[in-house]
Amino acid sequence: MFYIALLVGAVALLWAWRCSRAVKDLRERNERLGSRLNDLRLEMHRADEARQQTIAQLRFELMRQSGGLKVTGDMTVDAVTASHPQAAAVLAGFHIGGCASCAVDGSARLEEAVAENGGQLEPVLVALNILLAEGAGRRVAEEQLKTPNVQLA
Repeated sequence: MFYIALLVGAVALLWAWRCSRAVKDLRERNERLGSRLNDLRLEMHRADEARQQTIAQLRFELMRQSGGLKVTGDMTVDAVTASHPQAAAVLAGFHIGGCASCAVDGSARLEEAVAENGGQLEPVLVALNILLAEGAGRRVAEEQLKTPNVQLA
């Protein structure tokens, strides 16, 4: 009887070890799949942002060709901020005014202010003209307000 109990115990230990090994393998596989899922979500998010940027660029180009640009580089910063309540937030997103470290003269032309702060004019014009086209006289939701994600060093 002792040997049978010993044999049953050994089989139970072997089975428990095998089950724990299977659980460990499943956890590792689950972690790999979760990591891959996060990578795919990030890739999808980047592709969506690129698509939205392309659409904004195309809309801007269409506005430029049809002569419908409401904001140009020749306008003063004050005139731009007066054109829409959220224009100042867009400019701040490009570090053109809005904080002490990137303050600009309101009487300066937009293209001068952008050049002074080391930026490119076209993305600023795209964001401002799209804002004015989408939010004519109304407030645009913050998640729709396209401002760059700039981090200061």
